[in-house]
Amino acid sequence: MNTAVIYIRLLKPRETLLLAIIGLCTAVIAGQGSPPLDRFLLAAVTIIIGSGGTNGLTNYLDRNVDAMMKRTRHRVIPSGLITPRRALIWAGSLVIIGLLLALYLHPYAFIAGISGVVAGLMFRKTWATHFLGILSSCGPLIVGWFAINPNITPTILLLCLIILLWLPIHVWNLMIAARDDYLSAGVDIFPLNQGVDLTAKVSLVLSLILFGACMLLYVAGEFGSVYLVCSLIGCSMMVWATFNMMQSKDKDAAYRAFRVSAFPFLLLIFVAPCIDLWITRII
Repeated sequence: MNTAVIYIRLLKPRETLLLAIIGLCTAVIAGQGSPPLDRFLLAAVTIIIGSGGTNGLTNYLDRNVDAMMKRTRHRVIPSGLITPRRALIWAGSLVIIGLLLALYLHPYAFIAGISGVVAGLMFRKTWATHFLGILSSCGPLIVGWFAINPNITPTILLLCLIILLWLPIHVWNLMIAARDDYLSAGVDIFPLNQGVDLTAKVSLVLSLILFGACMLLYVAGEFGSVYLVCSLIGCSMMVWATFNMMQSKDKDAAYRAFRVSAFPFLLLIFVAPCIDLWITRII
């Protein structure tokens, strides 16, 4: 396999892409649809490098558990495509560069960046992992926002709230879908030790609260009909997926909820406000 491909795979490119999209959409929102190009591009580099580096470090920390799971044993460290030492140097270097760029952009962006990195690396595969993951996932949003707008507004707070409510639905349903795989690797934390029923009920409640948060964002952000329609579609998909999981109580339904919560939902929620802002500027 090509060396460059191996080093890119270490950074979990799909997860990094998702974080980059929501971070850059937040930067567009912070700039009311037209952020300064130089700061936007620098924010893009910062978010991609920082998120990728952090994902690479989680791959390094999780390498022993990943080697025991069917779903993850193909990753570059467990499969022997890259040594742990080289992985640590590569990912760690990217994180340092990303943090230095964040510091240049804004002190708050640096604080968000370093908080996200630390939260993403602490207490791996424990009950605290997913709660700390909320902080890590909000990092790209906050970096993107403060790269463009130095003010704290209800809009950025609600965007972070949406991620706070979204992440447990996303991660817990993946864990339920791959429950046997996790347990065989010795990972026995919530929701694995509680089962489908409780996870489904919690996911449904969170998806309903998430629906309300997305509607509050429509009001606070003063977005238009594109965001309203897209958020109604995205939130309805989430509620239906979690409700269907509660009804069927099977792993396939949990995996569908996980899939819906990824790109379909987040793209609808984060890209739609940008389109509204662009339409407003054109009109």
